[in-house]
This record gives sequence, structure tokens and C-alpha cells, in this order.
Amino acid sequence: MRLAILSIHSSPLGRAGSKDTGGMSTYLRGLSSAMGQRGHQVDLYTRRPNSGEDRVEQVEANVRLINPGDGLAEVDKTHLYPYCSKVAESIERFSCLEKLDYDFIFSHYWLSGVTGHLLQKRWNKPHLIMFHTLGRAKNELCPGENEPQQRLESEARLARDCDLVIVASESEKKRVLNYFNISLKKMALIPCGIDRNLFKPLNNKDSQALKLYKGLKGPGKTLLAVGRIEPVKGFDLLIEAISRLPSEDNFKVVVVGGEGSDRSLLAALKDRAYNLGVSEQLFFTGVVDHSSLPVYYNAADLTVIPSYYESFGLVALESIACGTPVVAAPVGGIPELVSQNCTFGGLVKGRDPLNWAAAIQKLYTTSRPIPAPALEAGLAPYSWPAAAKKLELVLNSL
Repeated sequence: MRLAILSIHSSPLGRAGSKDTGGMSTYLRGLSSAMGQRGHQVDLYTRRPNSGEDRVEQVEANVRLINPGDGLAEVDKTHLYPYCSKVAESIERFSCLEKLDYDFIFSHYWLSGVTGHLLQKRWNKPHLIMFHTLGRAKNELCPGENEPQQRLESEARLARDCDLVIVASESEKKRVLNYFNISLKKMALIPCGIDRNLFKPLNNKDSQALKLYKGLKGPGKTLLAVGRIEPVKGFDLLIEAISRLPSEDNFKVVVVGGEGSDRSLLAALKDRAYNLGVSEQLFFTGVVDHSSLPVYYNAADLTVIPSYYESFGLVALESIACGTPVVAAPVGGIPELVSQNCTFGGLVKGRDPLNWAAAIQKLYTTSRPIPAPALEAGLAPYSWPAAAKKLELVLNSL
């Protein structure tokens, strides 16, 4: 089969952790690769700003990245909605030029969904959508988020009009059903996968990993947080919690990830850390290459995930695959993952910094690297080949 996969606001090959590039890009790379390995033809469509020319890159066997020239300048995703029809026209023009006949359209994020819906009407092909995050959920669950009404209305309309909604966790499945009141038959759950060749326990992890931490060599515990600097990630709670940890515990906290859409948030977090007296224990690395993330996970004693909301929570999966336990909010697919084995870490309900500090201290005091047998058993359901097989079954049923 041939799939047109849309990710118009963010390139699947973009640098993970940078603006607009995160777990969705990881999902698209992993799933597309696995679908290609199963013999399906996958074309990933994304915008390339300031280009009037078409650009095609062969990513790997059966997988292409396509930037159809749409003549538009660089457009921030917050202002991209009015141009979705222009983007759809550029994709349709390219497909006609190449005489492509797609079996399915698979859109990722609401802006791609709007574009995909236009193509659905023109091509008369089944349209699948994966929202990755929901605007209504962000507004309800996370202070500081203000997703526009345009997005909320579009997501409701897309859920109603598309052929299938794909989700990555049971919690997101329940949320979609509750928000949009669609039939259970219009939903499919396909969990995230993980590259076990990349995310795995490393040998001599301290000597390898600490080379990346300038000035961080020495005794004490290392806590890690990974994600773009955005309100939904809850790094404000992380700072409040570590300010409650005993100073004699000699800990350090490393935050890996680039700035999101509001660059003032990083300065605000640094100010808060200074005012709470923990600025010397807190280190922001900025964006890190995806291939280097396993080194950071391996160097940490514990990964902290204080997110207000996740549709899945890929950071937890990556950390656990590297043998490092997590302490996390019960969001997305994290409860499904962590509840399998107590050595994977623990969950913290609510957002009381004292409770988070107690959970963090308990886990970095008592936890050990996750044993190999537990890793193999717990991570078995989370692979890209398994996700591709499930998607294939879903597509064949449409």
C-alpha cells in the first residue's frame, strides 16, 4: 500500500527537542521506517519554508521526505491555519505531477488534519488522524496554555469527519471518546515504539556520559528532565520540588531540551530557581542530538517527568529502556508502562511540591538500575515493527 503521511508544521527529520520538534517526529520516523521495512510505500509530506521548488529526499528504502513547493515564506505554526488550503494544493499538485495514487492519508497534529481533510475530499481516500496533543486537554490541564478556539473547533470537526482516529495510550483514547463523542469503532490504539539499538543500558556509563556534563563530575545524584521548555512540561514544579530536597543529598538536575514558542519561559525558570536557592544545582543543556539522549539517560540516577499532560510520554519509555527509573505524573501511557514493574519507578498524583520531593528522594535513595529481564518483559509491547503491524491491520480493515 502507499501512504501519504502529513506533518506539515514540523519535519520528521528535524532536530528532536527543538521548537515544534519532539515526540511526534520520533513517532513518525520510527513508524514510517517500520512500514517501509514491511514493503509499504511511505511519503512524508512537510513544509520547507521559502521554497518554490519541490524537494524529495529518499530517507531509506520505501520512505521519502517530500517538501512540495508552496511559495509560502516561513510561517509559525500559530499562524499556519489560513494557509492549509495552499499547502494541500501544493501536495495535490506534486502527487499529480508524479502520478501518485495513495491508498490512505495519515495526518499528524490538527494542522495536518485540516490539510488532510481537504485532500480527503479531493482524492476520495480514507483519512486517518493522530492528534498527538489535544488543544482542549492542554487548556484544561495546564496553566499557561491558551490554545485558540480555532484549534478546538477543528479537532472536534476532524474527529467527526475522518475515517479513523489513532491514539497511543488508553488515557488518550478515553479523552478522545469523552471530548468528541465518536464511536469506539472509529478509534485504534497503536502504542509508541522505541529503537532498542539506540536506547539501551551502556557499559561504563558514568565515564561516557559525564563527559557531556561540563563541570558536573563528582559525587551525588543526577536527576534528568527531557523536553521542550513549555508550560505543559511542568518544569516549574520540578524546580519547586528540588528546592524541598535536603541540600546534603548533593544532587544536580539536568534539563535537556530547547526553548518552545515562548523564549521568556526559560528565563522565568532560571529566575525561579535562583529565588528558591537551587540555581547552582540546575543545568539547562539546550537541544541535544537524539542519538546522544541515551548517554544522558544512562548518566542519570532518575528521570523526572512532571508534565501536566502527555498523549503518551515517550521520555518515560526512553529512560526505562536505558535502565533508568522514572518518577512521573500519571499522564498519557506512563501509568500503563510504570505499573508493569516497580523497578521502572513511581507515579506522583497531584502537584504538591512536597509530595514530589518525597517521591524523588525515595526513588533516588532506594532505586537501582532496572534489571535486564524486567526490561525485556516490560518493553516487549513497545516496538516500531509491532506498531507498523498494528497499523497495517487497521488499514486493511478500513
